[in-house]
Amino acid sequence: MSISFPKELANRKQWICWRLEPNTKDGKDSKIPYNPLTGRKASSTNPNDWSTLDNAVAAKEQYLYTGLGFVFAKSGGLVGIDIDHCRDKNTGELNDTAKAILERFPSYTEISPSGTGLHIFYKGEMPAKGNKNTKTGVEMYAHSRYFTMTGERLPGTPDYIAEDNGALAWIHENYIKSKKRRGKSKKDSKVVKLEPLTDEEILEKARTAENHKEFNLLWEGKWQEAGYPSQSEADLALCCMLAFWSGKNKEQMDRLFRNSGLFREKWDTVHHASGATYGQETLDKAIEVTENVYSRESESVIFEHEGRYYRTRGESVYPITNFIIQPVEMIVSEDETQMTADLITIRDEVYRQTFMTTDFNNIQKFKNILNRRTISLGYFGSEGDLELLKGYISEMEWVQKTGVKALGIYEHGERMVYVSTDGAIEAGGNIVEDIVQLDKYKSITTDILIFEPLTKEQLVMLGEWILSYNEPIKTVSVMAWVAGCFIKPHLKKSGIKFPHLLLVGEQGSGKSNTLERVILPVFSCSKIRAATQVTAFTLMKESASSNLIPQLMDEFKPSKIDKCDRQVLLNKFR
Repeated sequence: MSISFPKELANRKQWICWRLEPNTKDGKDSKIPYNPLTGRKASSTNPNDWSTLDNAVAAKEQYLYTGLGFVFAKSGGLVGIDIDHCRDKNTGELNDTAKAILERFPSYTEISPSGTGLHIFYKGEMPAKGNKNTKTGVEMYAHSRYFTMTGERLPGTPDYIAEDNGALAWIHENYIKSKKRRGKSKKDSKVVKLEPLTDEEILEKARTAENHKEFNLLWEGKWQEAGYPSQSEADLALCCMLAFWSGKNKEQMDRLFRNSGLFREKWDTVHHASGATYGQETLDKAIEVTENVYSRESESVIFEHEGRYYRTRGESVYPITNFIIQPVEMIVSEDETQMTADLITIRDEVYRQTFMTTDFNNIQKFKNILNRRTISLGYFGSEGDLELLKGYISEMEWVQKTGVKALGIYEHGERMVYVSTDGAIEAGGNIVEDIVQLDKYKSITTDILIFEPLTKEQLVMLGEWILSYNEPIKTVSVMAWVAGCFIKPHLKKSGIKFPHLLLVGEQGSGKSNTLERVILPVFSCSKIRAATQVTAFTLMKESASSNLIPQLMDEFKPSKIDKCDRQVLLNKFR
């Protein structure tokens, strides 16, 4: 296979391999990243797992990986746009979203491995928060993600990566940024008007919409103040807004535009050999690039009223919950999202619940979460209503945090922080607000963040006690290993393996006492498992639960452990 990439990508040491593997949770295939040099699973946040393009290509051919991947690095100066299901695999025809982006801001663009998506690259930085919009199918990433690469450039696009000349902000505003819904009270639920908006209604809504400032400036003809480099671009922008509100009614768009401050003689000037005027061409272009349109029916598909959520369908309106949701926080990790919210019933009862995105997959899972601690929360809608409710909830104002699976130490915002389900701190004990461990991965627990830091004097006193507890040569070795646990992430980045600690001695030599009275308190843990009680599942779960705190086991006596259980432990030790 002939592989060709722009030098801006090919010369970077940000390449990995990936392989399609079945997901044990849902049976579907997942794209698992691999380190080209070690053959181990790779992380999109650890540069030590990435390599050169040549090494990735060689590993792919030698070890039969499914494909190559390019990882976006922090401060790397590159941003990737991923557009799903935008290309007909057989004809190559693009949807309106892809056409609008590439016509306005052409840059190096690849066809995805499926043949139905596109990856576009720009030089620049993320313009705002938010990476994904499921409605438009557009995603935007600058770090901590990787793209599956093909080297198959989309015909007609440049072979280089273009500078960001406003492209990223425009794409984010139009295809990533959530448009906030406003809950509506409907006391008369029987009347739902579905007629198109009148000219007066369009102006009223446009002047109070989220982008009302831009609309008002364009309507008054103040296109320079609106930030447009030319009046022609401003004309198209206003026509796109009119296309949205009018449902692409060309006659109504033309009538409204003629009443705006942008109207000029050029509007009726023949601008094409076909006899089309400048105005007709501008209206046609606006209709072509405008993907979504307003309709009265879609305005309030889900709305809040008197402590419930309602669904409108045609002229019918019906309740789907007996509660409303008040967001607390949204924790976003590499491959899943956790949401915590207060659910307030019609009787003003408040229940704090934590959801994973998969809890909205079907009604039964959603109801199981609602009924976890009470029978007061009810959902009465269909599967389709639940999908709409999920979209409604996603557009609420959430406090967003970064989520990690394992308790431990991470590089975050160019600093090292300690993270657990209780929160996070950096050096000096300063609290870090925007990163936390996901609740579902909480297995190994610790109270480290609960206790006040020890003073220098307390450490000196404690050191004297510890060193007098046993022979110093033994104690120092144990404490050095314990201290090393707190720098394991640094050692891993340097390729240094961390050893096991085995306390071996005769009965009564103090093994259990050392474990319980010296090692355990350092990690502020309270749980020690007997080696005879662990299973393959608990070993795996606790291993994934922390990158810092060790799995503490007592009574490891191979001769007294069942053969199968012993083999599980030995395999783990390896």
